[in-house]
Amino acid sequence: MATSILDQVLSSQKQSAISQFDPEQVAAKLFSILSEREQDILVRRYGLKGKEKMTLEEIGKQYSVTRERIRQVENASINKILSEYRDSLLRDLEALIRDVLEDHGELMSENRLVQNLLDTDAESDQSKALVHFMLNQLLAERLQLVRESDAVYKTWSLQAARWDEFHSIIDRLVEIIKKHNEPLRLEQLLDRARGAVSVPEDDFERILVNYLDVTKKIEENRFNEWGLSHWSLIRPRRMNDKIYLILKRETKPLHFVEIAKRINDSNFDKRVAYPATIHNELILDDKYVLVGRGIYALKEWGYKPGVVLDVIKDILRENGAMSKEEIITAVLKNRMVKRSTVVLALMNKKFFAKDQDGRYVLVQS
Repeated sequence: MATSILDQVLSSQKQSAISQFDPEQVAAKLFSILSEREQDILVRRYGLKGKEKMTLEEIGKQYSVTRERIRQVENASINKILSEYRDSLLRDLEALIRDVLEDHGELMSENRLVQNLLDTDAESDQSKALVHFMLNQLLAERLQLVRESDAVYKTWSLQAARWDEFHSIIDRLVEIIKKHNEPLRLEQLLDRARGAVSVPEDDFERILVNYLDVTKKIEENRFNEWGLSHWSLIRPRRMNDKIYLILKRETKPLHFVEIAKRINDSNFDKRVAYPATIHNELILDDKYVLVGRGIYALKEWGYKPGVVLDVIKDILRENGAMSKEEIITAVLKNRMVKRSTVVLALMNKKFFAKDQDGRYVLVQS
């Protein structure tokens, strides 16, 4: 019980330290020892104070000096900050970051680390830029940086980070997803991972969510589902992939114009989905079935291709004699058409006749 209380106290202290961290205030202190020119060059170079990042050459033109001279001023300014605050403000900042890393399995993607340091998603771009600057230019020698690769995003960790544990957990999550063979909601993935990976329950969700943010093997799609990053249901690249994903998620037939709208609303990428393009894709791929005027469903849902007459023939072939109402009900489960359309099709005496009980049967050819 005492340990639990102590953990709660320490956690509360860490949260308090994070909530009190003000990157703009820290930056003001760090920059106070620099000249106005040195400050301005760093601000322009790293896109601080809401400004766009500028190249050495662009800044050099502003000051009518060479790009090499700007590089010298940049390096000298950073070294001046390091020399002045290495054992004071920067040490405290390092301690804060180490606390955050320790709480998240000792490694975090840079974006998630910045997000946690700022304690909210709503922080300004200026605050985020300042924290990125502090991490990359002032603390890089104190922490371990793993650069972005095919396997992971840019990640910060403690020197003794549990990278072996990270890779083991991710490999296990990949196995779980492969076994399920389709994307999972986060809570579903975490439930399946319990007992399969060795992480303390108190830290379980926080550490696994953080590790998912680091790896590139597993990604989240636009519908908050997790799967293997190469799956088309996670990263739809072709327009056909997007159509399939939209219908799969909606679990109901949609008009091709509505499908185009939902693709555009989902912002998969910068490509615009035009209704005509979507319609062509739907027509040419037999995994989609026309079930109404411009309305399409997935064949895997049990819909069969063909006009209403073909649907009625299949229904009677499978069920034998049926009343008009039974046929209409069965057809409307497979096609989004009017009752009158079904009644009209039943009048085709070439294919349908009535038995002695007034029920419809197929005409024997």
